[in-house]
Amino acid sequence: MPSKIADPAPQSPSPSSQASEADFDDTIARNRSLASPDAAKVPVPPSAYRPTDPDVRRRRLRRLAAELRSEAGDALREAAKRDIKADLGKHAPDPARAPALLERMTSTGEFVNAVQTLLAYAREVDQIAMSDVLIFLEAANKELVHALDHEPALATRYAALQQLFAARAGAIAEGMARAKDEAAAEKTPPK
Repeated sequence: MPSKIADPAPQSPSPSSQASEADFDDTIARNRSLASPDAAKVPVPPSAYRPTDPDVRRRRLRRLAAELRSEAGDALREAAKRDIKADLGKHAPDPARAPALLERMTSTGEFVNAVQTLLAYAREVDQIAMSDVLIFLEAANKELVHALDHEPALATRYAALQQLFAARAGAIAEGMARAKDEAAAEKTPPK
């Protein structure tokens, strides 16, 4: 049986991270207070693992839709109970392989589901953390912009803050220009 990914120890939310009673179903507020797992404790692939080039995988691997996993399991169980060589001929696969294939498919499916759940959790708590960071830094930058009018010497003390918002403004402007170009390209009739 595959091992379960450990659930971090339950924590009491700090008073500053608790949702108000009006937001009793605020999942962001609730998720903000959850512990972030220690990245060092997340399992890593075996040292012998070497990623296969995606093009090679596309060429060499057959694809079975995930929605057909249950049906594939039923067919493997059926094959394991039959003398398929006698029924289907000498070129039929060895039915003794069916149980091992079923076990591997079940194990990898459970593993993928567990990792996808963990990844969804990790992405959400990371998005919440990044949003919280941005809110904090936007507030600091707003006050810095105001304070620089009265104390220009503060500019050197908060160079990293200014650099962050200059880079962010550049990225936003670049994204807006790209979106405008893409919208114009969509409106242009094909030649």
